[in-house]
Amino acid sequence: MKMRKWAAAACVLAMAWTAAACGSGGGGAANGADAEPEPKAPTVDPASQPAHLVIYDTTGENVELLNDKYGTKLKEKFPHYEFEIIPKVDSKTLPNLIASGKVIDIVVESTGVSTMEFDLQGDISDLIAKYDYDLNRLEPTAVEIQRKMAGGGLYGLPTWTRSMILYYNKDLFDMFGVPYPKDGMTWDELYDLARQMTRTENGVAYKGLTMAFEFGLMLNQLGAPSQDPETGKALFLEDSFRKVFETEARFYGIPGNELPGHRFYLNNQQDPFYKTKTSAMFLTLSGAEKIYKDSVNWDVAAFPVFDGMQGIGSQTYPTYFFLTKASKNRDAAFQVLSYLTSDEFQRHAARAGIITILKDTSVMEQFAADLDYVKGKRIEAMIPERYAPPTLKTKYNGIANKELLAALEAVSKGADVNTALRDAAERNDKQVMAQQGK
Repeated sequence: MKMRKWAAAACVLAMAWTAAACGSGGGGAANGADAEPEPKAPTVDPASQPAHLVIYDTTGENVELLNDKYGTKLKEKFPHYEFEIIPKVDSKTLPNLIASGKVIDIVVESTGVSTMEFDLQGDISDLIAKYDYDLNRLEPTAVEIQRKMAGGGLYGLPTWTRSMILYYNKDLFDMFGVPYPKDGMTWDELYDLARQMTRTENGVAYKGLTMAFEFGLMLNQLGAPSQDPETGKALFLEDSFRKVFETEARFYGIPGNELPGHRFYLNNQQDPFYKTKTSAMFLTLSGAEKIYKDSVNWDVAAFPVFDGMQGIGSQTYPTYFFLTKASKNRDAAFQVLSYLTSDEFQRHAARAGIITILKDTSVMEQFAADLDYVKGKRIEAMIPERYAPPTLKTKYNGIANKELLAALEAVSKGADVNTALRDAAERNDKQVMAQQGK
């Protein structure tokens, strides 16, 4: 930066000297006055110019919810912009939109898999430098994930995050006279508690623990990846990853807590917690309280830990706004990314129950302040002292998730863990190689 400033100054001095020399010979400015250099063109603020921005949101929420989360605030902040927010519903998928000729400026997603799968990713390092954006303000592991994904660059900015936590039904614990789950529990302690809470009372079968199994694997505390980040080859049998898989899968071996019909899907894990209220605990991503708020007398405890790893939570699960390389409005789109990570927006988001992506978590003092249904809840458990080391999600991540759930179902039917994971790894590798054209 200093070199450019010195070069610019030298250029101006040279022009001024040349003009003065010409003037002294009678061919310069009138009355012999020194000629002044051309004034520098003013920098145009991209936010002051009209722009049409298409935002494709993969999170599964409808337009009304997306407007509540960020759309309305963007329209207030950027009155010159026209925003077209497209949620991932029905036929509005990326392949269909791309085939129709729709140019997408920003993709909203957590893993970046869709962005990379359709080759929309583009490095925004030039815009970060151009607008002197301070990455040090952001939670470091969320930036680290992007650095790994982009080979040292950045495809987008994280805007908020979630992590794994333990929800529990206070009424069931009160009914059975069992103390509530507590922060800092080990997986073994949680297992014992789940066994204690799995029972049949008055003809009603109660489960001790259900979970969003795939997210528990993906965001595991050991930082163990499921696939090689370069090749997509399965790492299911690596010691650390196998340990995570076995630790979670054993809960389905508790008599009475099995997988219904040996099948895993989110509803048969989530519904017993907040619909039939027959699951005492549900391990899932933070933010789920928005669903449970009116149906369950709920509270939360921190994500369970492996021995010797107290104070470390799950990996962070950020939502990123990816600026696509197809965008014709990169500068305007970057203003959106910059604003969503600003203190102003993060304060607003925190009050609405969204976990900040800022390294300075002081905005969380107002967390959920606008939400009556979290009053008196242990919401501090939603933010760990430290996030676990992040694992890079490859563009083949969907294949790994599918095959790991198949492995869980095989174990549920009686297969040993090593065999189930070996078979799943072989299926993963075949599908990855097929996508790679090998």
